Amino acid sequence: MAKRDSTWTNQDGLYVGFGTREVETNTAGGHAPKGAIQTMTMKISGANLSDAVAAADLENAAVIPADALLVSARLFVTTAFVGATATLDIGTYDASDNTAEDDDGIDAAIAVGTLTDNAVVTCDGAEIGTVMPHAMKLGASYDTAAFTAGEATLVVEFIADAA
Repeated sequence: MAKRDSTWTNQDGLYVGFGTREVETNTAGGHAPKGAIQTMTMKISGANLSDAVAAADLENAAVIPADALLVSARLFVTTAFVGATATLDIGTYDASDNTAEDDDGIDAAIAVGTLTDNAVVTCDGAEIGTVMPHAMKLGASYDTAAFTAGEATLVVEFIADAA
């Protein structure tokens, strides 16, 4: 990186430069807030869910690597879900062919009454606390009835190469 022609530090301690310089190339990196634990998020829109996750819905989904230990998952509801008797399933899908591994392995049958504004749901599906046998994607679907509204963010914590 070329130095700036002129620099100074303002009273807040901010480094300020003038003149031309080369562009810095940024590189992507992972986020590991708790040591080896990594975090993945997924937005869930109730109105866009179907009663089964289609392979096309998973085409661009993020992948949890093979041999990763699923430490925890929490669902943060930002807009209340609406649907008379609807329930929410969150599960895992094989990353190689987008088929269901365990379609409610993160959490099963979360009732619409639980999915209220600002609710936090601690997921307790069968795959929490287990090591993924191969690379997985996350998906969500409804059971019993469709949702007509609702927004949430799923946060999954995992440790890569835990096997």
